[in-house]
Amino acid sequence: MLRFRPLPVLTVFALASLVLLVMLGGWQMQRMAWKSDLIAAYEARGAAVSFREAICSPQAGAVSPPVTGPVPLTGETLRLYALRETAGWMRLALMRAPVCEAGAAPRYLLVEVAFEDWVSGEQTTVQTWRVETPPTAGLFTPGNDPDTNAWYSHDAETMAVALGIDPGSLLDVWARSDNGMPLSLSQTPPAKHLGYALTWYGLALALVGVYLALHVSRGRLRRSKPSQDGDKDKKAE
Repeated sequence: MLRFRPLPVLTVFALASLVLLVMLGGWQMQRMAWKSDLIAAYEARGAAVSFREAICSPQAGAVSPPVTGPVPLTGETLRLYALRETAGWMRLALMRAPVCEAGAAPRYLLVEVAFEDWVSGEQTTVQTWRVETPPTAGLFTPGNDPDTNAWYSHDAETMAVALGIDPGSLLDVWARSDNGMPLSLSQTPPAKHLGYALTWYGLALALVGVYLALHVSRGRLRRSKPSQDGDKDKKAE
């Protein structure tokens, strides 16, 4: 028969850590499934469409099919930091969005017109786009500086003011360069999330092993020997 006398403080910390590790593993498994669905949607986007089709008849999925011009741009441009093969700036301009319904109020779409290499200063003109929801700012994303036209995250209201339009007229999607699968999908494919999940689950198993081994080494987890009274009773029988 096993006898187990757990160390109270160690047990509390071990259980909390175990729950956290299992939750992290489960979160990575969810990310893996989510990423697989996004990649499947991206690969099934279909043929090129117009801006009007992409905006007025959005398809299921995170991004639209490839979009081609013409692109009637207007006003100033914004410089939004982006990381591709190299660090640089996306040049964003305003386009009068196609009207989906007769008599609808004017709306505008932010469109990437060029990518400027941060080091060399060379610009690459964009000719094909995809319409998608802009990414949200991360925990460590620097703050935007409208005064110097330096943007590090998508802030629709402030960007609209900087471009001189009513924030309510700016669409909640934008058109960015369709230069291959998004880095968010290609740099961390589902297989990586599976590896992360297995790592967290492996750490959880290791924690359980160390916890039990420590209790065995201190004699708090062991097989109990039969009592002497029990031995006498067996002999009497």
